[in-house]
Amino acid sequence: MLYLGKICEVKEGLSVVRVDYLGTITPFIPYLAVANSFKTHFIPPRVGEAVILCDFGGAKVAIPSIFNHDYKEPSGASDKKEIITYEDGTTLSYDTSTSTLEIASPKIINVIVQNDINITCKNANLTASNTTITSPSVLIKGNTAIQGAINTSGAGGGAGAFSINGNLEIKGSLKTTGSLNVGGNISDSRGDLTNHTNNGYARD
Repeated sequence: MLYLGKICEVKEGLSVVRVDYLGTITPFIPYLAVANSFKTHFIPPRVGEAVILCDFGGAKVAIPSIFNHDYKEPSGASDKKEIITYEDGTTLSYDTSTSTLEIASPKIINVIVQNDINITCKNANLTASNTTITSPSVLIKGNTAIQGAINTSGAGGGAGAFSINGNLEIKGSLKTTGSLNVGGNISDSRGDLTNHTNNGYARD
């Protein structure tokens, strides 16, 4: 037998509920979930949730969950778009018409792995108010353009080193509070400065 009912009580942290149907309240019964050796998926049942109560000759189980006046289909849902929404506003969606997967969170997303993370894409764009990378070493393979200032410091916040294995072209000012050691020639728009001395006077 199948009945339409509502959850009236939930055991905290468990998929076990009591259901109110036809004026009758069941004892605690299982709330249908995915649970086997391959995967477990816990979705916490909630009081007031509309469910289908299945009665197999006394053995009952609650099958979630039915959209109703209190919990309607999320905005933007269609025959091409799957949407998962959480109570804090976090949303996961996939649209097969555009092959777009989107994750939107009002707060924090943590990705924690014990090994490598590999990302392969055509173009990558990162927009943030501040970006911090913590790593013993960072390797960038390819040309690098920096639109802004470069500041270096040591691990403890003191003086740091900036090494270039190649040519350095500066279209602007160069300011350093430390030493400048060059293994090649130094030149500017007025010529070679490698062996230039001015005896305390500015160069003409």
